[in-house]
Amino acid sequence: MGPFVFNLARIAVRNVLRNKRRTAITLAALVVGVGVMVSVRGLLNGLQASMIETVTKGQVGALQVHRKGYLKNVLSSPLDLDLPADPAFLKKIETIPHVTAVAPRIMFGGMVNLDDETIFVQLLAVDPVREFTALPKRREVLSPGAQAFATGASDEAIVVTDELGKGLLGAKRKDFGGPTAVLAPDRDGALKAENARVVGTMTLTSPGEKKVALVHLGLAQRLLGFDGRATELAIAVDDLAHAEGVAALLRAALGPDYEVHHWDEVALFFKDIIRRENIVLQLIASVFMILMLIGVANTMLMSVIERTREIGTMMAVGVRRARIVVLFLFEAATIGLLGGVAGGAVGIAVVAWLARSPLRVTLPASPAPFVVTPYMTAGYVGVVILIASGGALLFAVYPAWRASRLRPVQALAGG
Repeated sequence: MGPFVFNLARIAVRNVLRNKRRTAITLAALVVGVGVMVSVRGLLNGLQASMIETVTKGQVGALQVHRKGYLKNVLSSPLDLDLPADPAFLKKIETIPHVTAVAPRIMFGGMVNLDDETIFVQLLAVDPVREFTALPKRREVLSPGAQAFATGASDEAIVVTDELGKGLLGAKRKDFGGPTAVLAPDRDGALKAENARVVGTMTLTSPGEKKVALVHLGLAQRLLGFDGRATELAIAVDDLAHAEGVAALLRAALGPDYEVHHWDEVALFFKDIIRRENIVLQLIASVFMILMLIGVANTMLMSVIERTREIGTMMAVGVRRARIVVLFLFEAATIGLLGGVAGGAVGIAVVAWLARSPLRVTLPASPAPFVVTPYMTAGYVGVVILIASGGALLFAVYPAWRASRLRPVQALAGG
């Protein structure tokens, strides 16, 4: 059986090369189709990697720790489900392997007052030193004047979004630093106020509430009566590949009173974007692949028509119908494999060329651009090549079956 298969493969390759023009056209279609699929996937890989980096290093962290039930009740009772944020508790988390930093936070609603203007805002209280250590990309969204906030020099400093800054100070007024007040109800419902000053603005990297302000954790703890407490902990890890393992260790170390959430359980907007992008890519890839494989089927049908007498001769000398089917399937697989490999190589070359100069992409819903460095994985290229080869086999079944159904006498007569 071995020598027969080898001879059959050799004959299949010879037959593929026999009609160079038709084979070249079919291979060109496969190369273009596979090359486009690989190139688009490479671009999408780079975009999604940039989005994930923005989320994990600039917004929510790789993991988050909350009191049990916090995310389900975040809108109704966020301040009732607090957790420790003292040095001993944070140290306990930092000693877990692969954890590089822990940033305590408090999310709460409040008001910012300037002169006679009071605006309701969403407040995020952070420890500046810990926050910008755990999430270094957050610093990139701060305006030059707001960079002082990252040093934690003053716990009265607050940073607001551009829209909130215009609402407080007016579109033309730029004199940040004046006296401001932050107001919010504490855990008992009593309204309290703390003096503050706006030091600059920041740019949001995701849609949603545009009236947001960063405040010092110490200010929020005084305001809310949260001494040594927070509502969430953002966890940074040395590699996202370790995130699941770190989450398991955190759950074991903290016990059942706490929940550990992966970044995509918190940043649902970005998770949904990535899912939709993958669906669209799969649809595009399916259309390209079907069009390419129709070309393979057409090539095989033309080959059957042109080689009718050859098929009749093979039958006349005793070649079984099943082996004729196998021969045509070998030819289709050869075309699919050659086209897949060549297209994969072209796609990899395009991705490598694009990666030399990272792209800046701005999504419609995100005002901040993403820096995209395309890249490709060997696994995806291998899958595409297998699909091209397997699909060519599948689409060649009918032409191969038709060839095997020819009657020897009619085939020899050219009919």
